[in-house]
Amino acid sequence: MSGEPGRSALIGGIGVLIAALSLFPSCKLDSMLFNTKQLTSYTISNKVIPDSMRTFVSLTARGNAIYGFYVRSRGPHADGTILYCHGNLESIEPYWDRVELLFSAGYNVFIFDYEGFGMSGGECSEEALYADGRAALAYLQSRPDVNQAHIVFYGYSLGGVVAIDLAARVSTPRVLVCESPFASGEALLQSGTLIDIPGSVALKGEYDNAAKIRDVHAPFLLLHGTDDRFIDITKNGQVIFDNANEPKEFIRVPGAGHTTVPWTMGPDAYIKAVADFIEGH
Repeated sequence: MSGEPGRSALIGGIGVLIAALSLFPSCKLDSMLFNTKQLTSYTISNKVIPDSMRTFVSLTARGNAIYGFYVRSRGPHADGTILYCHGNLESIEPYWDRVELLFSAGYNVFIFDYEGFGMSGGECSEEALYADGRAALAYLQSRPDVNQAHIVFYGYSLGGVVAIDLAARVSTPRVLVCESPFASGEALLQSGTLIDIPGSVALKGEYDNAAKIRDVHAPFLLLHGTDDRFIDITKNGQVIFDNANEPKEFIRVPGAGHTTVPWTMGPDAYIKAVADFIEGH
């Protein structure tokens, strides 16, 4: 089951950096958002998605090579393609089980690693996230077998920054789905440390999903666990949802933490909820 860094580790690390901020005002916490792991190759299960159904993809963003996997479905919704923007943990590998769920729902899926993650070169930053998202979307738009009118943007956690930016600034998707997103860099810090730290002091980037969502004019589905202790649902998911345009739906998942929404719902219920919303729009 895929996840994010432990909350206690995040708080401890931020505590050290807060002390550094008082001594070195130019110090920023952006690197805390990116729990990267460099790989020379990917180890991906083929139990659900056979090798014959996936393509290893190499792209270029800001002059750096970034990598991903395009998964081709023969399922009931194979006319639709999900651009999956993953969270901040290491690489594609911990998120493959989520790709398997969406593949099982019958969709094509493209998942990619941001700069500095997995095999991708470069170094992650807010600017890099946006550039990587644009490169990934351009790849899908270049494929003759992808129905351009049926591309869905899906952002999990940190990936919400990428998906919302694409939908607000680049292209209107068939549907925008966000799972456990944060409202802004400042809101994330407040959720993670239980103290108010002005984002302008601690972060170089703004990561302002709550503002950008106002510029999204696509059907919007938001899923967020009520027991998310990493990204508080009230300060984050609810704020984004309140700012979003209609049509929209908010699935609050009782008892789910930051990493467990699909499994707390149950895979079948999760797949049905996502597919019903996409097919309903």
